Amino acid sequence: IKTLNNFITFAKKMKNFFLFIFLFGLSINIFAQQEWSIEQCINYGVQNSLSIKNQALNTEISKANHLQSKLALLPDINAAATHSYNYGKVVDPFTNQFSMDRIQTNNFYLASSMVLFNGLKLLNNIKEQMSNAKAAELLLKKTENDVMLNIATLYLQVIFDSLNITTINQQVILSEQQVSRAQILYESGSISEDNLLNLQAQLASEQSNLITAQGRYELDMLALNQAMYYNDSIPLRIKIPTDLQPIIDKHTNMPPLDSILLYAYNNLPDIKAAEWQLQAAKYSFRATKGNFSPSLSLSLSYGTGYSTASKEITDYESNGFDTIGITTGTPPDYVITPHFNYNYQTIPFSNQLNDNVNQSIGFSLQIPIFNKGIYHNQYQIGKINLQIAENNLEQTKLSLRNVIEQAYYDMVAAQKKLDASNLYLKAQRIAYENQQDRFELGLLSSIDFMNSKNQYTQAEIQQLQASVELLFRYIILDFYQGKSLSL
Repeated sequence: IKTLNNFITFAKKMKNFFLFIFLFGLSINIFAQQEWSIEQCINYGVQNSLSIKNQALNTEISKANHLQSKLALLPDINAAATHSYNYGKVVDPFTNQFSMDRIQTNNFYLASSMVLFNGLKLLNNIKEQMSNAKAAELLLKKTENDVMLNIATLYLQVIFDSLNITTINQQVILSEQQVSRAQILYESGSISEDNLLNLQAQLASEQSNLITAQGRYELDMLALNQAMYYNDSIPLRIKIPTDLQPIIDKHTNMPPLDSILLYAYNNLPDIKAAEWQLQAAKYSFRATKGNFSPSLSLSLSYGTGYSTASKEITDYESNGFDTIGITTGTPPDYVITPHFNYNYQTIPFSNQLNDNVNQSIGFSLQIPIFNKGIYHNQYQIGKINLQIAENNLEQTKLSLRNVIEQAYYDMVAAQKKLDASNLYLKAQRIAYENQQDRFELGLLSSIDFMNSKNQYTQAEIQQLQASVELLFRYIILDFYQGKSLSL
């Protein structure tokens, strides 16, 4: 019985183990079969794009420069200390006496300086760096938009490639069926060998077209992976709609061109970044004017020191008299003074630090008169940079207008192209069905039938191309109106 219980326990554990393996494998399989929407691809690409990460770092640098420009208004404070030894004949800085002994000196001080006025250069620099920081943030958004548009373009191209493969594959299947029927008809003597060979050649051509379409799909999928910086071991799969018309119908309510342009001018980061860059150039130019203005600064210092040559008397003893002079009388008298022997010691460190304190305050006024043309050259460069920034703003507006106008008129043309493609496809479908009936009855040659089939296939591909192109134009114009990139 114990053995039986152990076996039952082991069986339960194995059951749980295999159940875990099954569920784990099922979860991996489900994840592997996950199909990515255009929103998921865009979000993944934005999170992993190196160009976006680099621009984000540039934005942080701009913010740091802005902070530094504001801190430049504050005074600087520096502390210093020295410890040195002097040998030979030297003047002691604290006793002002010559000394031949080795002297140890220590100096300690605090110093501070502050610019009081320099032609508003500091204030203009703050405004310049603030404008650069604002522009960097908007350039980050522009970089994100560029990455998003690129991924959306590649995503739609992969959709076209996939649907194109489906269309061509359907034609290949149909041709295989026709070749099989033709083989039976040929063996029964109903059609000639030429008709059979023509159909076989048509099948080979369509199979070649299918291989070409599959290769194009792989290349475009590779480009999409690279644009997304996709590096997962599980191959990327995207959602392929079976019918594009419902998606197109959701985007048909397109506002007038002027409304799209007005929104883009007021909201897209391209123009706003150029506007902030123009503001930065203006403040930079104003700062160069400050070079010609007098500058006034304040300086403060507090210091003290120590020297081994600074002595004090500890005690003394009398040692006779010293003659220091003779009078002019007769007889002359000698002038004498007591002679003392003194004992010295170096004044203690803490006492010297208290006794040797020195403080200073000063103002410095600098008036530029001639600086080798440096300030004048900086002024001219700032003026040129201002003109360049003004031109860049106008060029950005013009470029954005051209892109939106081109996209809008491409959308109008794509609408007309899709309408024409739908009519053409409908006509070719009817013609193909009629020709197929005639061919099966032996009333049409294989060459004429293949021509009809090729025209029908081309009509399907053209209609697919027109649908994808129109959908792309709709999405682009929606994006310029501030809408999300979605199908």
